[in-house]
Amino acid sequence: MKTDKITISDLFSNRWRYLVPIFQRGYVWNKQEQWEPLWEDIVDQARLVQAHKKAAKNTIRKHFLGSIVFSQVPAGIKNVPASEIIDGQQRLLTLQVFLTALRDTTSDTDDKFLKTDLARMTSNPGPFLDPNEQFKVWPTNAYHEDLRNIMDSNSPEVLEDKYPQRRYYGKMIPSRPRLVEAYLYFYKKIDAYLKDIEIDEEDEEETEAEFDLVLYKERANILYEALMRYVQLVEIQLDAEDDPQVIFETLNYRGVPLEPSDLIRNYIFLDASRRDKDIDSLYNRWWKAFDEVMDNKTKFWKEKERQGRLYRSRLDLFFFHYLTYRIRHEIKIGHLYQEFKDWWVDSSKRSIETELEVINRSSDDFRSFIESDETDRLGVLAQRLKVLDMTTAYPFILWLCENRHKVNSKEFDGILADLESYIVRRAICRLTPKNYNRIFLNLLTKLGKEGQPHQTSLRRELLALEGDSAVWPDDGIFKKNLIYEPLYDTLGPKRVRLVLTALELASRTSKQEEIQLSINNNLTIEHVMPRGYKLDEWPYPKQKSTDEEELEEARWTRLDSIGNLTLLTQPLNSEVSNGPFKAKRPEITKQSLLVLNSYFQRFSYKDAWNEKTILERGKYLANQALKLWQYPSV
Repeated sequence: MKTDKITISDLFSNRWRYLVPIFQRGYVWNKQEQWEPLWEDIVDQARLVQAHKKAAKNTIRKHFLGSIVFSQVPAGIKNVPASEIIDGQQRLLTLQVFLTALRDTTSDTDDKFLKTDLARMTSNPGPFLDPNEQFKVWPTNAYHEDLRNIMDSNSPEVLEDKYPQRRYYGKMIPSRPRLVEAYLYFYKKIDAYLKDIEIDEEDEEETEAEFDLVLYKERANILYEALMRYVQLVEIQLDAEDDPQVIFETLNYRGVPLEPSDLIRNYIFLDASRRDKDIDSLYNRWWKAFDEVMDNKTKFWKEKERQGRLYRSRLDLFFFHYLTYRIRHEIKIGHLYQEFKDWWVDSSKRSIETELEVINRSSDDFRSFIESDETDRLGVLAQRLKVLDMTTAYPFILWLCENRHKVNSKEFDGILADLESYIVRRAICRLTPKNYNRIFLNLLTKLGKEGQPHQTSLRRELLALEGDSAVWPDDGIFKKNLIYEPLYDTLGPKRVRLVLTALELASRTSKQEEIQLSINNNLTIEHVMPRGYKLDEWPYPKQKSTDEEELEEARWTRLDSIGNLTLLTQPLNSEVSNGPFKAKRPEITKQSLLVLNSYFQRFSYKDAWNEKTILERGKYLANQALKLWQYPSV
């Protein structure tokens, strides 16, 4: 068995074939779990290459993509040499599809280097005894035609004609093979990247931009260089005496891989050992709780939490956010151990005892985010950020918690309230969270220089941000989006429930009974005027326009707006459901204990619920929201 580190260029530059054995499973990678992370990793490497070309200072760390295992196949002298893929076929097929998409996106440029090199990376030179020998990677039988079509079509349009989508009740049904979808996904992503434009992930529409051929070719070469040179794999070549099946089982079924936090622990205590520290004492005092079962139930820190598309152990996530807070620059969780190691060795005077104490103290703060005591302002923010899937603020919040003893509780709570206002207002206004990593790291750097948190400093920095990617929406914009936008459609049920629950909790006074209501409750969203309305029960309001299409369009803009939404228990929701307002209203006011629903007590049995009343309630709730998520008066 021979093991070596190789690049993508090493893998595909030679005249060689990689064959997938017929007994292996088909192609199963998908957009959410593999294509998107792969694309983001490649683009991250491209950014490093671009920065290196400008500054020529930083070393470019290679991204490790995984291991591949080959067993050489005997071939005649006239055949293209070949290896059988024992492990790693998903990676190799995806990389070939990616290179093909890059080849096709750049085919109309006059860049001879790219054309020549991409042709070499995606096709073996002839002559061939078998025409299929031209393909670098050859899948199992069921995928031969798909791969051949991908490699030969030379454009997404031709490929889409060969694999038309089916419609079912007016909706497009995904019906293309996974390999074909992979090509179309990467082609779209590469094309947008080379044109330096954004793709709206919701509707996959590209923003219009003036085409710049020079920029296009420059970015194409950077992307290609990043993939070829700075994405790394480990190649394992089996010898004749090695049993491929045993190797495959060992790689895929035996053993539990070490997590980054395991490697961090081992590194810290190895360093302590080299310095002749009392390892047992350090471990028992500062690390034992990370490894132990808590409350005779589970290992708290080993439980998995969702972050983005992936699930990671809580301890890995803690170290990811903690390290980001300490080094104050963006890192990839896949590089967590190496980043930690680089940071740790950066200071020769580092005290192991002090660092472990700070880590332990900060881990208590992080645990409070996870467990979220909703009687505490920090717990409320943590719960709401979790529903919004907005963990990019965690490094900044860890810094706030580390320094909370330097400010009074009122100012600390005010800082948290401003953070929540900034994030919630942007979510309701459908403004992108893509720049949050940069925004919160900048806040961490700028406020960190002051040595302690200041609400005035935070407000100054947030108010100075401009553009859709960063601005703090003011009252006018926020109110307009709350009243007129279809929030149920744009935010989704969970986030709408968060907004309505927050408004409910903020509306309560000492005059109301104390009713427990968790931020992440199980109440359901009720459309007061139902989506499945019947015109005889919910007639259009009388107005000058008699165009039924106009009336219907006006109605649909109101149905999902906040003025038409409330919270009910599931049994009550099921009972009133699509019924007329004259029957629904008294049941809501009689059964619901929420302040939110006391609004409907102002109506009589004769009153209608229509576009006008929805708008009125929307304005009422928007005014409540302005008080809850305040914008600083300047």
